[in-house]
Amino acid sequence: MSKKSALNLKKVLTQKKATIINKINSNKLTEHELEKGGDEIDNATQSTERELQFELSGLDTRMIQDIDNALAKIEKGTFGFCECCGKEIPQARLEAIPWGRYCVQCQEEAERNTK
Repeated sequence: MSKKSALNLKKVLTQKKATIINKINSNKLTEHELEKGGDEIDNATQSTERELQFELSGLDTRMIQDIDNALAKIEKGTFGFCECCGKEIPQARLEAIPWGRYCVQCQEEAERNTK
């Protein structure tokens, strides 16, 4: 992978991370508003919304970890190689999912094994 491509993907990763952090912070503000109370129906709705936000927050946290991992690989010069087989990940895949850790074949295999 060229340095220029790596720098472009680093910019994309950094922007994606900032977007996720802003979303998490926005959700925290919404949670604070939900804690104001209400009747039983409001409380049930708020409880469901909190659970959904908690799940989404977990996914966002995982995404941030994957992005940080990709950024560290860029700094080390190991970015763009499958963590499973060690082969180079195609540029098109990295552009679509720059935080991806595996080539298509290894990703498909991992998904089959988790089913």
